[in-house]
Amino acid sequence: MNEKMNDLLEQVRRGAVRAGDAAADAAYGVGKMAGELLSVAKLNVRIMDQKAAVNLAMRQLGELLYATHTGDPTESEVLQAKLEEIDALKAEIAALEAQIRKEKGAQTCGVCGAAIRKDDAFCRKCGGKL
Repeated sequence: MNEKMNDLLEQVRRGAVRAGDAAADAAYGVGKMAGELLSVAKLNVRIMDQKAAVNLAMRQLGELLYATHTGDPTESEVLQAKLEEIDALKAEIAALEAQIRKEKGAQTCGVCGAAIRKDDAFCRKCGGKL
């Protein structure tokens, strides 16, 4: 009888170990997924900040152009610097969006980094062969 009790206790112990291992694996998976979601959320916040900066720069550019229209010409170097600032902000937004696609495991074009569908033969943005 004592041997049967020991066998039963051993089976219970093995079952508890398996359940603990399964719970640990599930917790790890949930933690990893939560980390990925947090990373994407942070990237989205940075994108929103950059888009706000683009909007501000665009408004400033419009004011400079309007000043030129009303007789207070803006130097071309100032306009060029504002345009380059906007280009840099938009490039950073594109890089952040590409990073989000990478985090989510989306397929991207090897030429331009745009999101592609699995059945595409060519990139819809740049036309590159996939």
